[in-house]
Amino acid sequence: MGSTLVADGKVYVGDEDGDVVVLASAKEKKVLSEVNMGAPVYSTAVVANGTIYVASQTHLFAIAEGAKPVAAGEKAPEKK
Repeated sequence: MGSTLVADGKVYVGDEDGDVVVLASAKEKKVLSEVNMGAPVYSTAVVANGTIYVASQTHLFAIAEGAKPVAAGEKAPEKK
């Protein structure tokens, strides 16, 4: 439903089934990763300060290298 995000040689796209697919930015189709977010993803992923943000119909996910999971309602640790 949303547009694709192209960043760091990868293409990110979500769908109404809740799947987010990461493809290699290349002529041949190569799926690098696929994850189901548990709810439809109608928006376009956004990247800022080394973090990819993906909004599903029910949650906002922040994905970054080396990040640790944070449960709903908890405060995320400060970056150093």
